[in-house]
Amino acid sequence: MSSVTETFAGQIVEKNRNRQSLRNWLIPTITLLFTVGCSEGDASTPDAGSEDLSVSAQSVVINELYPHGTDTLTDPDWVELKNLGQSAVNLSGYRVRDDKTFFTLPAQATIPAGGYLILYCDDAPDGGASDRVHLPFKLGSQDEFYLLDPSGATISSASWNAVTAPSEKSYGRLPDGTGLFIALTPTRSARNI
Repeated sequence: MSSVTETFAGQIVEKNRNRQSLRNWLIPTITLLFTVGCSEGDASTPDAGSEDLSVSAQSVVINELYPHGTDTLTDPDWVELKNLGQSAVNLSGYRVRDDKTFFTLPAQATIPAGGYLILYCDDAPDGGASDRVHLPFKLGSQDEFYLLDPSGATISSASWNAVTAPSEKSYGRLPDGTGLFIALTPTRSARNI
């Protein structure tokens, strides 16, 4: 049985790892990330109306993906990004990629606080609509997907195969936004259940 892994905060987590030992590792890691993320930057107060996107974008995760689309128009592959933060996040200049193709997100790619952004992996040109983004690649039954900041650093990633993301199922985080990836009933643009 091959071990499927997921990258979380730069760490490789084995999917078949004991859940209690995973919790013992994950909670201190999240606490450390939160502490470091909240202490970034200098002590100066930003100008009124400005937003520190480098800290805000760290609250965006790959939340769910569906690699089983049967038709690029009516049933495409898709990836759902979720903003776990308290304010909207503009992902202008951020990039996504699968195992080989990079795509820079358009200027209007914004996720509201607690909201979702669907990326359609349909190998179609992006038309510039703010509520949907089309990527120049499709997802495979065994693939990987990354969200990268403008410098190329990985913010969130997922990898899967036909066993971990079986046909007719999505591959998403449970609990929604924070858990490990498991096979789910697809819930595009809604809370994972």
